[in-house]
Amino acid sequence: MSERRTSSDQRNNATFAALAMVLTIVFSFIVLVAFVIPDLLWFVLVPAGLGLMMVLHYFLWGRWLAKTLRDQQRPIETTSVASNSVEQSTE
Repeated sequence: MSERRTSSDQRNNATFAALAMVLTIVFSFIVLVAFVIPDLLWFVLVPAGLGLMMVLHYFLWGRWLAKTLRDQQRPIETTSVASNSVEQSTE
């Protein structure tokens, strides 16, 4: 199980590194094109601003909501485990 988790973590790290490199190359190319064609800058800034808002929304709400739901489910799971152990001990 530990080996599977390690390979999964390595795969996730490799995927993140590849995605970061692709985004860096694409962003660099867009900036270069924006310097050559200045009117293109607005076509880059507006989607970039919208994308930034989406990323901020994900981190502010998505992560917070996932953590809140995970915290709410923990007491339920521990209660059900405790009740199962009580049922087994009474038999």
